[in-house]
Amino acid sequence: MSERLKQIIIIGGALLALPGLALAFSYFCVAAILAIEGGREAFSVGLVAFTLMTITLGAGGITFWHGTRALASRTSRLLHLPPIWALAAGFALFVTLGLIIAPPLPSAISRGWEGLGALLFPPVLVVSASLPPLMAVSWFTAQNPADLTWRRALVAMAGGATVAVVVAIGLEILFPAVILALVFNLAGIVSDSVETLFEALAGADIAAAVTNRGFIYVFVQVVIIAPLAEELAKPLVTLPVLKQLSRRTAFLMGAMAGVGFAALENVIYAGFGFYFWAGVLLVRALGGAIHPLGSGLVTLGWWEVLQGKHNAWRRWLIRFGLAAGMHALWNGGSLLVITLAGAQFFGELPPELDVLGLSAAGTTLALLIVLGLAALWLGRIMGRSNEFSLGLDDQHPDVTYQVSDRAVAIWALACLVIIVPAGITGLRLLIG
Repeated sequence: MSERLKQIIIIGGALLALPGLALAFSYFCVAAILAIEGGREAFSVGLVAFTLMTITLGAGGITFWHGTRALASRTSRLLHLPPIWALAAGFALFVTLGLIIAPPLPSAISRGWEGLGALLFPPVLVVSASLPPLMAVSWFTAQNPADLTWRRALVAMAGGATVAVVVAIGLEILFPAVILALVFNLAGIVSDSVETLFEALAGADIAAAVTNRGFIYVFVQVVIIAPLAEELAKPLVTLPVLKQLSRRTAFLMGAMAGVGFAALENVIYAGFGFYFWAGVLLVRALGGAIHPLGSGLVTLGWWEVLQGKHNAWRRWLIRFGLAAGMHALWNGGSLLVITLAGAQFFGELPPELDVLGLSAAGTTLALLIVLGLAALWLGRIMGRSNEFSLGLDDQHPDVTYQVSDRAVAIWALACLVIIVPAGITGLRLLIG
């Protein structure tokens, strides 16, 4: 890394950390006053202030600190994350603690305890939201981080939670502006035929929901635009140093950028569904590997481009397509399954229908389990080999990973016989 780049990182970290000082004041002072008064708004004020403080003072401070140490030629230790079981235990512990201190609280609890909970809950939620993607990276590394250091990992994570999020939001606003007219024109052309199809499959109410132009726009935004924008944005912070890294380290550093992005996204989703925050985090924990894996795959594509590998752009496109495709399947699968099973998006929720004898919620949960396990499996393979490249490496044509028909059949049978019933049974246990 050049001296100029180190100086830019230091300046950027300092500029990012400065607003965090004011946010820290608002969290410890304003939120504390609201907490003492016992107002329920203290939870929302505290959560917003602490989250912004984390991504400014926290991420900026990390970047500034490690930038100055790099400029002073201080070495950094290799990244050794705790084992996945320890991180999973921590996740369970923090979620349990959050359930104790977060609203709705029993009426017997005093106002003062409620105020204390308003101050303690934001850090508990942020830590809880960060642990699932960290579990995935711990699993990817198999306790062998190659030459990835704490410095590179933490700066990548900070960049994923800041720079990548800003770029992704910008792209998610820009892309709809470009294609909105095209999407609605296409929706108008095919609307009649699609509605006829869904009337034959499921009934008029579901057809009206799925073919409603508002639903089509939301579906396109969630399933197409968001995955494309986010998979483009997440690896950008790793580009300045990729040429200096090995293949495996590049993948793991990209995965850490995905950790930062996923952690902030988890906090946002849990904040919007505040009274169901624990359920939101538990469901999203099933896909804790989606963001790190996608970011690692695209980063690996950029690594080959910067290294000048033969057919690097073609392989970048394949990896980007794999990352965006898995991301899109995660985003859109549950939306479509619930809709086809009888969810009315533009009115009251009707009685739940079954899909092939399975409940809509159970089927969705099973889908999330399958995708989450697949992401963990692929990430483990990518993270433990310095040469594995999905059969896309011209320099190592024999280094491929081929899945046999028998393995696919066994996996499909496991999904049918074990995972789907387990998902339904687990959901019934959760909701009583």
